[in-house]
Amino acid sequence: MIELIFLFLFFLVWGSFLNVVGHRLINGGISFRSHCPQCKHVLSFQDLIPLISYALLGGNCRHCSKKISWLYPAIELFTVLSMMAGYYAIDESYHLAFFIFFSALIVTIRSDLEHMLISQWVTIALIPVGLLLSFFDQLPILPLNSVLGAAVGYFLPWLIGKLFFLVTKKVGIGEGDFDLLAFIGAFIGIVGVWISLLFGSILGSIIGGIYLYGTGQMRRHTALPFGPFLAAGAMLYALFYDIINELLMGS
Repeated sequence: MIELIFLFLFFLVWGSFLNVVGHRLINGGISFRSHCPQCKHVLSFQDLIPLISYALLGGNCRHCSKKISWLYPAIELFTVLSMMAGYYAIDESYHLAFFIFFSALIVTIRSDLEHMLISQWVTIALIPVGLLLSFFDQLPILPLNSVLGAAVGYFLPWLIGKLFFLVTKKVGIGEGDFDLLAFIGAFIGIVGVWISLLFGSILGSIIGGIYLYGTGQMRRHTALPFGPFLAAGAMLYALFYDIINELLMGS
């Protein structure tokens, strides 16, 4: 029980930090002083308690009364749930690697949902880290799989995007998603890329369809971020790694 409480609190605080990273990588770099994105007022400790401050303030800034993005509590809670699931589902030999992996994916989810942009600092820049971790047996894949996973992760969606553009004259997948899948491939290999694309496409179709229908935008050309669904697919593969691979080998 003590371990559970400690993990909950640690991952909750970590989720708050990832929120800051995801927001500021796109909006001007990392700062150690937190402030309101609207009025720029420096926030005090009582306004920075994960989940609790948002609830007590009713989702508004204490100083300018403007709305605080729902992404802050959502990312904090998602970090707790995904990280705790990873802690108990993934072999402890790989905890450090997947802690890095999940953290980077959560940052991409944050920035893509807010700005439809993904920073290369949490994708391309971390590919060498994945290669090194696989080399030192900190990941459940061989180094060659990591290298090929990064290559396939980039060029497969690039090819799909080119073909889609030739047929429809529309951009179907952004360059940030190429980088993201290359990063995913470096950490979970070629099969991980394929599963992330598969799960991401399914989740994107279902959740995106529900969102567009609910907002009355089904007949409009509304762009939706694909990165969060790819990240969710990668996380699901990591959490159910053995089960999915057994099913694939048996099929």
